[in-house]
Amino acid sequence: MPDYQYALTIQASPDKIEEFISKVDNLPKYLPTTKKAEAEKGERVRVEGEAKGHKYNSDGYFRVDKARHRMEWGSDGEQKYSGWLQITPLPQGNASEVTVHLTFEPSQKVNKNLTEQTGSKDTTIEEDLQHALISIKNICEGHGGKVEPKSSK
Repeated sequence: MPDYQYALTIQASPDKIEEFISKVDNLPKYLPTTKKAEAEKGERVRVEGEAKGHKYNSDGYFRVDKARHRMEWGSDGEQKYSGWLQITPLPQGNASEVTVHLTFEPSQKVNKNLTEQTGSKDTTIEEDLQHALISIKNICEGHGGKVEPKSSK
């Protein structure tokens, strides 16, 4: 399965960033196509959203390791994907590097939908990763909110 990774420096402590991103209710505030997220029993989560007019519902796991400033997630069923997000404190004071990594092999239908958005499945996925981290940066630094995908409708 293809891997995608993106990193961004955020002017906030690892604890502040983790406090925000680790709450399931906050997922729609920074994930580009996610409209709703609900915690289920244990480390389970259900997310709903829409990408370029195509609605989705997905169940999976969502784990937070506060000691390591790390979050991991993955899906169930036909649409297989998994990822992690790591927050690393930087030596220059109140700053952190946030790295997100995604392993994703979309079905033929999803691959077609992703390709329609930007002309390339890889470009769409990379843009979504960037938008998620920029949204986290905006919110944690207190100067903006969620960056919506250009072609989400």
